[in-house]
Amino acid sequence: MTSQTNSLSSDHESRLVNLIRADAWIIDLLRDVRSLQLPEWCIAAGVIRNNVWDHLRNYSDRTEPSYIDVLFFDQERAAGSYQGDVEERLSALMPGVNWEAVKQAAVHRYHNDTPYESIEAAMLRWADQVTAVGAYFTDDDQIVIVAALGLQDLFDIVVTPNVVTPNLLTSNADRDYRIRMRSKRWNER
Repeated sequence: MTSQTNSLSSDHESRLVNLIRADAWIIDLLRDVRSLQLPEWCIAAGVIRNNVWDHLRNYSDRTEPSYIDVLFFDQERAAGSYQGDVEERLSALMPGVNWEAVKQAAVHRYHNDTPYESIEAAMLRWADQVTAVGAYFTDDDQIVIVAALGLQDLFDIVVTPNVVTPNLLTSNADRDYRIRMRSKRWNER
C-alpha cells in the first residue's frame, strides 16, 4: 500500500504525519497493530480525524474516538473469526482500548458492491471524505498516510458526503446522511 501522493496535498500530508508523530498514544496504537504483521493495514477514521480537528481547534484534551478502526486487507482468511482474533490480540497488547478490526476485502458485501482490491479502493466508497483517512507504520517507523479521497476536507473541518457511496445512491440518501451527521454530532464538534 502506498500513499496517494498525487491526490494529497503534500503540505497536508506532512502536517498529518507530524501530528501523528507528536502523539505518543497514536504511535503506540500504530506499533501495536504493526506487531500483528497483518498483510495490509492502517488505523483510520475517528482516531485520525479527531487528532487533526483537536489540533486545529487548539483543544488540549484528546477527543476520544468511540473505537479504534483497524482496517486490514486479507483475501485469504475468513472475515468474521479473523476480525475477532485481530481485536483480541490488540486488546491483549493494549487493554482498555476499544478496537474494531474490519476486513476491507469483505466489506463490499455490506453494500452489495463489487469486491474491493485494496484498503484505498474500499475507502473510495466510504460515506464521507473526512473519515476516509488512515495511517500505518512501516517496518522502519515511517508513517504512511492512506487517504484515497484526499485530505482537504479533514484540514478544512468540513464534512461532505461521498456521492459514490453505495448507501448514498438511494432515494433516502439525503435523509440517511443527515441522520449520520446527527449521530456523529459533527455540527456540535
